[in-house]
Amino acid sequence: MKKASWMDMGRKYILFMIAVICFAGICMGCGKVDDGQEESTGIQIKSGDVESAEDMTQIGVYLDVDKNSSEITDVKYKISGDIGIVSFRYSGVKVELRGSCKYEMYDLAGVENTSNGDMITGNIQGYSATYYTLTPGRIAFWSDGTINYSLYIYVTASDEVLNEVLSHIVFENRYTDRADVQQQIETDSRAFAEKIVKVFNDEDLETMKDMVLYPQETSGGQSIANENELLNVDKKALFTDILMKALNDENALDNLRKTNDGSEYVIGTNYKNVHFRLNDDGQFVITKINN
Repeated sequence: MKKASWMDMGRKYILFMIAVICFAGICMGCGKVDDGQEESTGIQIKSGDVESAEDMTQIGVYLDVDKNSSEITDVKYKISGDIGIVSFRYSGVKVELRGSCKYEMYDLAGVENTSNGDMITGNIQGYSATYYTLTPGRIAFWSDGTINYSLYIYVTASDEVLNEVLSHIVFENRYTDRADVQQQIETDSRAFAEKIVKVFNDEDLETMKDMVLYPQETSGGQSIANENELLNVDKKALFTDILMKALNDENALDNLRKTNDGSEYVIGTNYKNVHFRLNDDGQFVITKINN
């Protein structure tokens, strides 16, 4: 057998080291791809079991039960995509409370519709609800207009039992806590601020009338009770030079900010500015004009 020369061994060593370096580079590259995906979305949804109801706010819902009740045991929290789930037992019977901004009715509940068509209406903490009897099971559906909810009891419980279980649940709309929603709100708030600057520069009362929350009391002393009063306001008194200077500052949009309590946006200086906020209907409105 011919012995390998030192030169051959050297070549093999070099090839081995090149292979090691390439493999390490591939591994490092994989890590960067993952990081890039996380950074590109900016949103990391924790799926599976979670510790508490507060963990569900990342998908826009808050669901809980009265754990001080002796009838309630085995409380567990879970996120499944865009569905928040609280499973528990009430007097030993399994129950699931669910909430989602994207799913409703049986798709949300995750159970088959085995109802015979009978339905009764109810009221759950101020929201209209529908109750169905399934085979087996009892289910309730309701919505606050943004978040849809379901409560499923794994046995065919009576109305009395269903209402008793419903009296022990907690649900809150946390839709604006979603990272994607917050990002969209920030984008839309800047767009509305840009619209304010344009409308004020153009002294366009016709467009502005649909942007204002009435009644409006400006710092300049104008009392504007409705659209008609706005259309007849003294433009010179409303669109003052000092306010227009504040709105047209080159850094005005970059300095768009929130009030201390976070309820409104402000564009302009600390003294001459326009306040606006996002209403429950998803529309921005001007709330204050400091002119």
